[in-house]
Amino acid sequence: MKIVMAGRELETDPGFAADIRRRTGENVFLCYQCRKCSSGCPVRAWMNGGPTELMRFAQLGLARECLESDAIWYCASCFTCSTRCPAGIDIAHVVDAMRIVAVERRARARGRTMRLFNRLWMTMLPFSGRMYELGLVGLLNGLGGNPFKDAGLGIRMILKRKMSLLPRPARTFEMMRIFRRARRKERS
Repeated sequence: MKIVMAGRELETDPGFAADIRRRTGENVFLCYQCRKCSSGCPVRAWMNGGPTELMRFAQLGLARECLESDAIWYCASCFTCSTRCPAGIDIAHVVDAMRIVAVERRARARGRTMRLFNRLWMTMLPFSGRMYELGLVGLLNGLGGNPFKDAGLGIRMILKRKMSLLPRPARTFEMMRIFRRARRKERS
């Protein structure tokens, strides 16, 4: 199949949809592009696409477009798309699988900042058990080359006690066990 978008021919991966189905049990071909997922997505305004486009890319075997999209990294995994889907597709689970495939294939995401955010968050989570906003934003901005980007807002949030200076770990040993168990299961 030949697909042309914006004047360039796109490479197709006919096994991409089957790989997603193997990983998630979800059939992307059930999506009939009603756009209910994208219309309800709370982070759609920041994406250069959305759940509907990701599903269509998967159907067409456009793995590269899908895996390099910033939409997979902006996804908040809130399950709004999955809840709204009239075909009953767990779209959030499909997007999670797309993120895993993107990491495995070392796809260069256009939304580098969001990929870095996701990686930092998943690294911090087992040790803190919850979000440590100051550390996460500090690392994100520092590694992104703009360490004082959110300093003014951060100070105001700390003064209003909306954010803590120190992390408040919760169930850290339980979280570490969960992540260790998931890694062992992934290897087997």
